[in-house]
Amino acid sequence: MNSKKRLRSLMVLPLAGLMVACGSAAGDEESSATVSEQVLRLTATSDIPSMDITAATDLVSFTAMNNAFEGLYTLDLDGKAIPASAADMPEISEDGLVYTFTIRDDAVWSNGDPVTSSDYVYAWQKMVDSTVAAGYAYMYDGLIQNATEIIAGELDPAELAVEAISDKELQVTLVQPAPYFLDILAMPFFFPQHQAYMKEQGDSYGSGSDHLIYNGPFVMTDWDQAVGGSWTFVKNDSYWDEENVQLEEVDVQVIKETSTAVNLYEADELEFAALSGEYVAAHKEDADFHSQLNTASSFIEMNQEVAALANENIREAFAKAINSAEYTDSVLKNGSIPIYGYVPNGLASNPATGADFRENAGDLTSFNVEEAQAAWTEGLAELGVETVSLELMTSDTEDAKKMAEFFQSQMQANLPGLTITIRQVPFSVKQDSLRNGTYEMATSNWIADFADPVNYVERFHTDINRGNYSFADVDELIDSAKAAYNDEEARWDYLVEAEQTAIGEHYVQIPTYQSAGTYLLKAEVKDLFIPVFGPDSYKYAYIEE
Repeated sequence: MNSKKRLRSLMVLPLAGLMVACGSAAGDEESSATVSEQVLRLTATSDIPSMDITAATDLVSFTAMNNAFEGLYTLDLDGKAIPASAADMPEISEDGLVYTFTIRDDAVWSNGDPVTSSDYVYAWQKMVDSTVAAGYAYMYDGLIQNATEIIAGELDPAELAVEAISDKELQVTLVQPAPYFLDILAMPFFFPQHQAYMKEQGDSYGSGSDHLIYNGPFVMTDWDQAVGGSWTFVKNDSYWDEENVQLEEVDVQVIKETSTAVNLYEADELEFAALSGEYVAAHKEDADFHSQLNTASSFIEMNQEVAALANENIREAFAKAINSAEYTDSVLKNGSIPIYGYVPNGLASNPATGADFRENAGDLTSFNVEEAQAAWTEGLAELGVETVSLELMTSDTEDAKKMAEFFQSQMQANLPGLTITIRQVPFSVKQDSLRNGTYEMATSNWIADFADPVNYVERFHTDINRGNYSFADVDELIDSAKAAYNDEEARWDYLVEAEQTAIGEHYVQIPTYQSAGTYLLKAEVKDLFIPVFGPDSYKYAYIEE
């Protein structure tokens, strides 16, 4: 993707199972956790790509940040925004544009320095700085005054409408009222950064747990970005709410094979294990089995700078050549469901009728071999070729390989003359390739930051998408939706039509399935916060004696 383009309001998930999974392989009896020790052992399916809020775009990084750092607000166990580093709820002007926040007097960094309003100003200005090109700069775009112009390089970052009134008072001016503002302030891309520490560390910042400073419920230890493989969270004794954090330690180990995680779980060396495939059927009757449908949409991205993928008929052929229902029922077998659009089921309801967005937008693609082959034949003729060879990039996990092989088999079997080559890479490499546009096709998975379809639909915009495409009709509908912030019904209709146009007419990506989280969790683990969207939190968790 062109470096001037910006990712939009979704978090990327590694495609092999849940984002937070299961634990460290502690071996002998002496080192295994006991309930009195309050140690939780988990695994992740990939290493942490980044612990810098300006660089991270994935849920593994965001989950780590959400437990080591903290913003003005956080989410409670019901998913509601509550004060964190903020002393209370903000003062809001009558027009809904000016927010004034007061930061807690006892909010401190792990070196003892107070968390100040200037830490937020510094971090937020970096997030929108066009020279930084932060992955989540788009979350400020159209939200905070002057952010759009700063991101475009037209204004200096100092012009962002965020001001440190005093050491503990922060004032923010919005472009237009945003009822979801406090919800997104709980996300890592709105966290503060310690300016003096950042400058002291320079390029070493975030390269390991010894090169980070913390203000959240835990501090990290034993993490080296270059080595990876594992990391540990230890209770932060300097944290303002330390007395309500019960876990003393959270050990996380990268385990990419479900079989390994399940074996460790059954050996009581993990408290949590994500399941997929045959492991779901084997454990679905267990008392510690859990399943929930997430608001995560999986799909195949297509880079339209590739000649074949710039052809609309070729893209339509791909969208209709994959039997997603067979994949969810026969391969995943974990409660995931096929999806024929981008916005997931259960995310948001029509403000007038209460109907689900997916119901209003309808099925925008379908598995139809006859139509796929007709579009394929026409596309080949338009290109003047008889064969097409493409590369499908995916992550380097067992489940990601199975997924890519299924899609490869379906497309090659149903579209004569097509050759798909699979390239497996580490998750962080895949993310870099998607950002930089150095890919042809790629499996992908996105999850919303808050319950609004704009999280997904705005990603189709020319300035935002990672497929290097531009459709004026789609851009116009998205822009109209944003302009209609004071007319909920009109805004909804614009978003529905934008998705219908992008997916159902231009076939900008290939919808595949909506993810379910299926896992084993030890009965003694209580209040481990695993939301249907956004990063997990260990702050509330404890081991029951």
